[in-house]
Amino acid sequence: MTYVADLHLHSSYALATSPDLNFESLARWAKIKGIDLLATADFTHPLWLQETRDKLTDQGNGLYEFDGVSFVMGTEVNCNGQQDGRSRRVHVLILAPGIDTAAAISEALSDKGKLGSDGRPTLHLTPRQLLETLLHIDDRILLIPAHVWTPWFGIFGSKSGFDSLEECFGDLKKHVLAIESGLSSDPAMNWQIPELDDVSIVSFSDAHSAPKLGRELTKFGGELSYDGLLDDLRRQN
Repeated sequence: MTYVADLHLHSSYALATSPDLNFESLARWAKIKGIDLLATADFTHPLWLQETRDKLTDQGNGLYEFDGVSFVMGTEVNCNGQQDGRSRRVHVLILAPGIDTAAAISEALSDKGKLGSDGRPTLHLTPRQLLETLLHIDDRILLIPAHVWTPWFGIFGSKSGFDSLEECFGDLKKHVLAIESGLSSDPAMNWQIPELDDVSIVSFSDAHSAPKLGRELTKFGGELSYDGLLDDLRRQN
């Protein structure tokens, strides 16, 4: 089977987002746009995580359901740390195989930033340090560099990024299965970069309001489950 996913979006708990970003609104607009799978968004925020527990139904396959729409535990964080003598500020997406894993991630990151102040928290970690932390929790957790060419917060950004995935992640690069193209580039542009030949390129909306869902999407093949999503990203490598 194939399904359409938007795995970069936000809740009303993230700064500069619509107050109507709730599960009711997300599910309604997902149906309007024909989206099968959404990220829950912002799971590191304690109030949103509790709302996720209260409202979503466990499908038993690493995904959750609300009003006929499937959800995967997902969030975006801002990594802000020093590496190789430079300040690095990079946004990354995190996908987790369940609410309990998401809660474990939040617990591990609780002393690295103010998780309750912003649904997209700033963490005092480099992307590599974050990835190492995530892999110690569960090696099925996915870290996907977000909007990779954005000058200030993209992993390849000119202001505070890196020149390559290798420079950023070193020996952990093999665990980075995908990058997000972002609104400032498209997959065809990224296919010109040889280092990205063995990495899946995905595109999502980064929606700050529900009507913006689906302005960029990715079609996946295979089983609609967390492990199916993981396997599909590996196959697309």
